[in-house]
Amino acid sequence: MKTEKRNLVLFIISYVINNLASGVLYDTYVNYLQDVQLSIATSFWAFYGYATFVAAGLLLLAPKLGYKKLLYFCSLGTAVAFFGVVYVGNPAILYVATLLALTGVQLHFIMLSPFVAANTEDLKDDSIRWYTRTYYMGYIGYLMATYAGGALVVQLFAMLAHTSFGAAQEATRYIVQMSPSMHTLYLQANRMVLILVGIIALASIVPVAMIKETKPVPPKKKVISIKERMLQVRTVFFNRYARAYLIYWALISFAMGLFTSYYTVYLNRNLHIDKATSSLMVSISYVAIVLFMFFTPKCVKKFGKVGTIFFTVVLSVPFMLIIGHGDLFGAWVVPVVGTALFIRAGLANLSSPADSALSMDVVPKTMRPVFTSLVNFIAGIVSILSGRFTGSYLFLHQSGYQRAYDIAAVLYLIAGFVLYFGIRKYNHKEEEIVRENL
Repeated sequence: MKTEKRNLVLFIISYVINNLASGVLYDTYVNYLQDVQLSIATSFWAFYGYATFVAAGLLLLAPKLGYKKLLYFCSLGTAVAFFGVVYVGNPAILYVATLLALTGVQLHFIMLSPFVAANTEDLKDDSIRWYTRTYYMGYIGYLMATYAGGALVVQLFAMLAHTSFGAAQEATRYIVQMSPSMHTLYLQANRMVLILVGIIALASIVPVAMIKETKPVPPKKKVISIKERMLQVRTVFFNRYARAYLIYWALISFAMGLFTSYYTVYLNRNLHIDKATSSLMVSISYVAIVLFMFFTPKCVKKFGKVGTIFFTVVLSVPFMLIIGHGDLFGAWVVPVVGTALFIRAGLANLSSPADSALSMDVVPKTMRPVFTSLVNFIAGIVSILSGRFTGSYLFLHQSGYQRAYDIAAVLYLIAGFVLYFGIRKYNHKEEEIVRENL
């Protein structure tokens, strides 16, 4: 048990560092792409889908390779991607680097559930607390990177342009109106931040190296053939409770692709909030995620895992609509939209630990890596569709970044009700699904 807790702490440390890179990836990186490779930027969630496929495929190797080697790949892959996008200007490299960076952070994320589950088997009811700790510590890294990324870009921009921070900050409100020379310096500031984050990403190798891992599959167990594994996957896929979860997650994944990667793009280029302030608003919303997650164990105890997910998803919808129509608030746009971002982020993510735990409840523990891969394969498909939708239609005009919130709000509502009516019978006793239905 001591080794398992040590492994969990080391995983959390690597996860925090990974989320530092992830925070910059979804903020500075995607904004940088708006200026150097727009086709990737507008279909960014499609690359997330491709990365999800790759990550899900790699996770299938966990029983053979172990989680530790995969974690090494996450650290090295993410670092190499950040260096590549800066030092190699070839457009093809930008495509590869984007895919590699997203694969690194996504694989680290989807390993969270099976890794925590594998290391909390002897901790009984304490597992939900470890899920919660992992999530909120990860988001601390995420919010630090998002804020630092925006403020640091502006600070470096000011230094390169030999101007004040305030003047540089004001210039980022209307990036398309910058002079060519100023725009070049702005891009250089972005590159400097990406290089720094690439170096930081390498640091996650240290805690990974200290993890003591046993073989995921005991040698005494029968080796399962590919045919038998596919039969198990089919059995899970056609189970009504696992299917309800898959449909729910598919809808959420499509909806997330419409707005989550483009917060600062929308705030900066639609609502004309300067780069530093928009990044600050988003980073403050991640503080809400951390704060709200402290209440996750109590909410799960009171409402159950299914109830917690349902209520938080549905209650987050009104705040999504406020964000999407932030232009109606005039001079109050920053406090109103900032508050909506804060509450929406907190509500939508309060249930993340319960979500991860529920996904592990609906299948036997021997099939957790396989089911996690199945969930992410399906999420990958809809993420690609979501990215194609934004890149080929919705984001052809800047107003599409605003309409995305309306569409996503509807999808969130549908997803919440699908999950609730599909699994509510087993709320508070989700583990019985495995015993009674598989």
